[in-house]
Amino acid sequence: MKSKIVTAYWMDVEGYPYQGTRQSLKTRYLGSLISHCRGIDLPIICYTHKKNEQELISLKNQYELDNLEIKILELSDMKYHNQISRIRDLNFNSDLNGRGPEIMWGKFQAVEQELDGFDRVYWIDCGLQHAGIFPWMYCVPYGDKKFHIGVVRPVWADCEITQYDFTKLLNTSIFKKLNNVCDGKIATLCCTSPQIGYPYSQYSIQTIPITPPYPIGGMIGGDTKEFRKYLQTFWETCEKVLDKNFLCTEEVIMKVAHDINKDIMLPFIFGIYQTNEHDQYHFELWNESFNKPKPLYMVWHDIINY
Repeated sequence: MKSKIVTAYWMDVEGYPYQGTRQSLKTRYLGSLISHCRGIDLPIICYTHKKNEQELISLKNQYELDNLEIKILELSDMKYHNQISRIRDLNFNSDLNGRGPEIMWGKFQAVEQELDGFDRVYWIDCGLQHAGIFPWMYCVPYGDKKFHIGVVRPVWADCEITQYDFTKLLNTSIFKKLNNVCDGKIATLCCTSPQIGYPYSQYSIQTIPITPPYPIGGMIGGDTKEFRKYLQTFWETCEKVLDKNFLCTEEVIMKVAHDINKDIMLPFIFGIYQTNEHDQYHFELWNESFNKPKPLYMVWHDIINY
């Protein structure tokens, strides 16, 4: 079975028009990308633009990331860029979770370009591996309590990039299991409660009642034949949004695509992003007896145990 991972790194575009991720997150994104490549034994395609190409080439060479392939996709070449620009200029909205639609919707264009010739394709956010989502106990170099409890200055402060390695949990095993269970299915991560606003009624985009679950953009993928169906719905919804002259995050559109394609969706459910709701030091595995919301990191256990 032929499988691959797709991700993207479009940086250095803060502010108007693309509202790119802030510079301070670069180390997290690069450290997480290194860990994706080292921990997942699959081809990893990373889309970027010319201004970051050499940065990624240097990263690939320095860390010997042999399974990393870098491809160029300029934000100005994204689907609907002209329509997005027109609406953005009419009513610039700086509150789109810090990213322009070309970046947020662009992940699905990157995925679409990688489907041919593969049985399974998965999107993973480039900066997914960090301690806001994964507990420290799964960090490869700093998974021991001694690095966290009673420490004034963390040991990774002088080598920050090394902290973004949670491949004890996010690794090849996850995708081997997904390959097996995604026959005719698209796996996605979904929250039990909304994480963003869904302006469907305001713009008459969605007539289906808005009910759980609520998909997020961190990971999605599976059977490439079904992914094509999903993407068709995704792009059709993008066009409806643009016809109504407003812009939104990819997760707003993902909710519509998910609900229309429920028969092919395989949602893995969580209740809250934070890893420290029940354990401030990240070393106690969540269970239902805590009477706390289920944290996002438990979905990886759910996938393995599915």
